[in-house]
Amino acid sequence: AAAAPTPCPAACTCSNQASRVICTRRELLEVPQSISVNTRYLNLQENHIQVIRTDTFKHLRHLEILQLSRNLVRKVEVGAFNGLPNLNTLELFDNRLTTVPTQAFEYLSKLRELWLRNNPIESIPSYAFNRVPSLRRLDLGELKRLEYISEAAFEGLVNLRYLNLGMCNLKEIPNLTALVRLEELELSGNRLGRVRPGSFQGLGSLRKLWLMHARVAAVERNAFDDLKALEELNLAHNDLASLPHDLFAPLHRLERVHLHHNPWRCDCDVLWLSWWLRETVPSNTSCCARCHAPPALRGRYLGELEPGHFTCYAPVIVEPPADLNVTEGMAAELKCRTGTAMTSVNWLTPNGTLMTHGSYRVRISVLHDGTLNFTNVTVQDTGQYTCMVTNAAGNTTATATLNVSAA
Repeated sequence: AAAAPTPCPAACTCSNQASRVICTRRELLEVPQSISVNTRYLNLQENHIQVIRTDTFKHLRHLEILQLSRNLVRKVEVGAFNGLPNLNTLELFDNRLTTVPTQAFEYLSKLRELWLRNNPIESIPSYAFNRVPSLRRLDLGELKRLEYISEAAFEGLVNLRYLNLGMCNLKEIPNLTALVRLEELELSGNRLGRVRPGSFQGLGSLRKLWLMHARVAAVERNAFDDLKALEELNLAHNDLASLPHDLFAPLHRLERVHLHHNPWRCDCDVLWLSWWLRETVPSNTSCCARCHAPPALRGRYLGELEPGHFTCYAPVIVEPPADLNVTEGMAAELKCRTGTAMTSVNWLTPNGTLMTHGSYRVRISVLHDGTLNFTNVTVQDTGQYTCMVTNAAGNTTATATLNVSAA
């Protein structure tokens, strides 16, 4: 006898021996009963479902794609996705979730894509996604009510390749150090103001970074140094007038930078950028980024500026370092304040190490104003320290001796 035909819920249409079940726009209040065991693709979008109950999909062990977007889902019970060992994509965007349903993600061992965008989620707690280490793509865009992201929110996401945090009202970049395989990061449409060094620590695999329409008014020295694999950077539609000297020097793979729709101030501080654009993206040089000031250069393309347009002077060290005698274990600092935040500041230490702003040593760091800061000195720190300050017109150095005596 022929096998009985696979049932199809009344509100749905089924195809391919019920491996595809589509129940969109049926004003459903609950997930329909009697969905076939064969189902691989289940679309429940655009209904009125409010709660996803425990064990709702328990028998659907072949299910790979589950679409629950554009419902009224406000609660996902613990165990809601039990029995879905093959689920690859879970879509919950455009719903009413106020929290990340962390516990419901248990046992989704093959989940690769999770879409939570446009939900009224207020916070992302520690270890919110550590039950789904297999995730490759995570969309948290348009969380307009988001107030708080924990330091450990993204712990465990060691396979994540794509993260969207665009349009989340973020005022600072959250801790992303756990995302060691991340390749694409979307931060556009936030309110970041400043981009500081260390913001991208750990993101050694990142290839694309989008920061458009993010109200970025300043990028601090060495802010992108951790992004050794970066290929594309989008800083368009921000409030940038200049960028620190040689900001892109450590980024050897960078080939596409979008700088248009920023109020660029075309003076000596932009000259390095003009050269960089000509050298790195010659085909693209006249693309987009134009001077906003001074009036005589307004409308000119950055990549077309010539040194003859400016009179540039080598940088000035306003406050040079002074010799210092300290006892081991004390904190110490060697000043090196420059006339402008756009110059690059490096320190040469007695053992020949070159230290830049934002390069992490546990004990010694270069602060934003150029100061070399020691949290506690050791006798081995004794010696000559040279501060090197560079801009498009040249460099200036100043040296001081640090004497550390035994306690």
